[in-house]
Amino acid sequence: MKSLLINPPYLKYVYENRKDAASIDAPLSLAYIAAVLEKNGLEVEILDANAHNLSLEKTAMHAKESEAELIGITATTTVIPLVYKLTKAIKAVCSKKVVVGGPHVSFEAERTLKECPEIDVVVRGEGEITFLSLAKNAGSPDGIAGISYRKGRRIVHNRDRAPIEDINTLPFPARHLLPMHLYNSGSMISKGNDGLRYASVITTRGCPNKCVYCSSSHFWGTRVRFRSPENVVEEIESLQRAYGTREIFFKDDTFTFSPVRTERICDLIMSKGIDIKWSCYARVNTISEPLLRKMVKAGCFALDFGIESGNQEVLNRIHKNITLDQARAAVALSKRLGVMVYASFMFGLPSEDMKKAKETIDFAVEISPDIAQFFITTPFPGTELYAEAVEKGWIKEIVSWGRLNIITNREYRNDDLDNGQIHMLMSMAYKRFYFRPSFLFQAAKRLVKDPAGLAPKYLKGGMAVLNLL
Repeated sequence: MKSLLINPPYLKYVYENRKDAASIDAPLSLAYIAAVLEKNGLEVEILDANAHNLSLEKTAMHAKESEAELIGITATTTVIPLVYKLTKAIKAVCSKKVVVGGPHVSFEAERTLKECPEIDVVVRGEGEITFLSLAKNAGSPDGIAGISYRKGRRIVHNRDRAPIEDINTLPFPARHLLPMHLYNSGSMISKGNDGLRYASVITTRGCPNKCVYCSSSHFWGTRVRFRSPENVVEEIESLQRAYGTREIFFKDDTFTFSPVRTERICDLIMSKGIDIKWSCYARVNTISEPLLRKMVKAGCFALDFGIESGNQEVLNRIHKNITLDQARAAVALSKRLGVMVYASFMFGLPSEDMKKAKETIDFAVEISPDIAQFFITTPFPGTELYAEAVEKGWIKEIVSWGRLNIITNREYRNDDLDNGQIHMLMSMAYKRFYFRPSFLFQAAKRLVKDPAGLAPKYLKGGMAVLNLL
């Protein structure tokens, strides 16, 4: 049975006012599923409707005209209303079986099937082996672990599927099925190597941290499963051979979780003479000077820290397991070693009031990362925060999923801040951080050094900020 995997056109419909400033990244989850299908001798194609900026109608017509009989679509909470519309559009023009996977439906399988009768099957958790089983079984869900589906009027939830123990056994993502020339980092800390020269890579699954706002440990598990350093570096080499890749973003929740492994990856990059620039997500409590010096030698040019709050009580309340002093030290060390710093913060976290929120703004200005991003706390299904928000009435129990958005959320409040105050704080933070003379001076210095590479990014980033004020 041939399969068609679809990445929905979410930038066109969900993030339209920020489309020009956003990154367009490869849907690696679909590319991994496709690689497993191909490895097992099954036909598959990927339609990245997001990268191609397709309409729902054109996406549905592609599904109809494809020889594939099994349609797979990936969905997050913010995008799930769009997936419902896409599924209805597909079913209006053909009768092919539609399977939806991703974090949202993994935690809301029953509600998904009730809200959208056109969806035939939900894949819960990791999708590679589950979707392979469906494709091998001609789309029949009977007895397949990790799926939910309808049987008559009844919704059936088959047993959970155990996580893949050794993720080294997974083939590299099937990037040859993707429009690689259309992807770019979109980030102002990027080296600007867009198109074929940029790629994202995932080297771990799982997260032991239990931050109340994050579903990663529930979706991937609390035990970190590592790809070997050799396997990771082999993928980097394959990207350079196939696409001339010069910049990589490691999308792991925490690439630096194991310093020993991170050092080994750096050693392999250097010993093999691989010319690559890379950045990653990191936690401030995993960075040391010896480690970061080696990372820089191996090509690391930027780190992305999730700091979230400038108040220690709030950090403790959300189980962030970091201290403000660790954040100060990590950012200062990074800047001293010439590493660009991207830091993110949230407003409206549990126990945060106006005073604590303003401390977050003060802290962002104090540590002065190269780029700061401020978000609205948003409770997504599968998180501890979601359960608390529903229980305390911070969001409605029957919520419109599309309104749960970290940028434009108009649903959420906490005990001390209403939604309007949270939006006001976000706007205040952007104004104070980016309209400082010191920031504008540093930005101008960087722009002089690389006008061709940075001018478009500053323009897009500036427009995105102005849209939020």
